[in-house]
Amino acid sequence: MNKKEAEDLVYRSYVKAERYQQYDEKDAVKRRPDLTRDIIRKRAGTPAVVVTGSKGKGSVASLISQILQTRYKVGLMTSPHLVDFCERFKINGQNISDDEFVRQMALIQNEIEAVEAHIPENVCISPMGIQADLALAFFQDQHTQYNVFECGKGARFDDVNNVRHEYAVINSIFPEHTRELGETVEAIAEDKAYVITGEQKCVYVARQKPSVMKVIWERADRLGTFVKVYGRDFYAGNIRYSHKGMVFDAVIEEERYADILVPLLGEHQARNCVLAMALCKDVLGELDIDRVKERVAETDWPGRMEVLSAEPFIMLDACIVAASCDPVKDVVRQLGIDEITAIIGIPDDKDYDGVAGSMKEIASDIILTRSQNPHYVFTQQQQAVLAGRGVETIWADSMEEAVGKGRALGRPIVILGTTSVVSEVKKLQLSGKL
Repeated sequence: MNKKEAEDLVYRSYVKAERYQQYDEKDAVKRRPDLTRDIIRKRAGTPAVVVTGSKGKGSVASLISQILQTRYKVGLMTSPHLVDFCERFKINGQNISDDEFVRQMALIQNEIEAVEAHIPENVCISPMGIQADLALAFFQDQHTQYNVFECGKGARFDDVNNVRHEYAVINSIFPEHTRELGETVEAIAEDKAYVITGEQKCVYVARQKPSVMKVIWERADRLGTFVKVYGRDFYAGNIRYSHKGMVFDAVIEEERYADILVPLLGEHQARNCVLAMALCKDVLGELDIDRVKERVAETDWPGRMEVLSAEPFIMLDACIVAASCDPVKDVVRQLGIDEITAIIGIPDDKDYDGVAGSMKEIASDIILTRSQNPHYVFTQQQQAVLAGRGVETIWADSMEEAVGKGRALGRPIVILGTTSVVSEVKKLQLSGKL
C-alpha cells in the first residue's frame, strides 16, 4: 500500500455509496456512525476531549492540545487538511509521517473491510470514522497520554463522537451546513449538543444565542452533565490587537491570567483561547501560566485570519457564511485598512451571496472564483444572483487567476473560501505564485 492507496481507502466506501444518495438528504439519513462505534470504542481508552461548534473548532482543539502539552504527550486529530492529508493527525504538534500513515492504514484495513463487506452499496462507512480509528490506533501505538478530536459538521451523526471523551467543548453555533444538519440554528444546536453523551465530567460552552443555549442546557440536564459557560465561568477581558496577534486577560472562575498572547487575529480567537484554557485548567488541576503562555504563543493555525503577505497585503480566512464576516471586517479595520479587494471562493450551495453582500461594506471589488475540487460546484450563475441584488462582481476560473486580477487592482486583498479553496491558496504560496 502506498500513500495514495491509503488515502483512497479512507474514502472508498463513501465514493461507492455516493451515487445512490440524494444530494439534499440530511445526515440523519446518509450517515451511519453505528458502523464504526464498536471499532472506535474498543481503542478509545486514553482520556480525550471532543470539540464541536460551527466555527473555531480546529483553533480550539489546537489550543487545547498546545496547553495540555505542558504536562502530557498529546494526540490531535483535526479536519480537513490544507495541503497534506497527514496534517490531520499530530502528536505534540508533529504530523504523522507518510510511512507511518500507510503503516497504520494497513493495520486497520482488515477491520474496515470486514464492516464494508456487510453493508449494502447505498450505505457507507464515514471517512471520519475511518480517520478516527486510524488516529486512535496511531495514538495508542505512540502512547499518548491525552487525545483531542475535532468533530466534522455536527456531532449526533459524526463518528468522531464515538470516541469516549471525558470532556467536551461546544464552540459558538450559527446557521451553517443547513442542508445536512437542519434549517434552523436550534436544529443545528440539537445535532451538535449530542457531543454530550452523559460520560463527561464537564462540557465547556462558548458564547451562544439564548435559543441555542436552551437546547444545550436541556440535553446536559437530561444526561446529568455539568456545564461551564463563557461569560459566567470564564471569559476573555482587556482584549487588544498587537502586531503579533491578540493579547488578552483570561479570567477563569477566581483566577485572572494577564497578558496572554495568541498569534491569531480577531477577538474571537481570544475567546477561543480562554475556552481552551478553562478546560485545560480542570484537566491539569492548575495552569503553569508561564509554560501555558509559551505554548499558546506557538500556536499555528493556517487559513484562519492568516496574513500571507504584508506587502502587498493578502489575508486568508476559511469563511463560508455571512455570520463569519464580521470578525474578518473587524480585523481589516483594526489593521487600518479602508478598502480591499475581496476574493471569494464558495460553492453554489453555500452562502456565497451572504458573504459577498457582507464584504461589500469594505470591498471596492469582489472577485468570485472556483476550486478545482470536483466534489464542489462553482458556477458563474453566482454573478447573476449577486447582480440581481446590486452586487457587481468579477469572475476568475482559478484561484491563481483571481489573485492575479486582485493584484492588478492594487488594493489589499482578503481571500475567503471553503477549505479546498484555502488549500489551493496555500499551495500557491508554497510554490511562490502568490
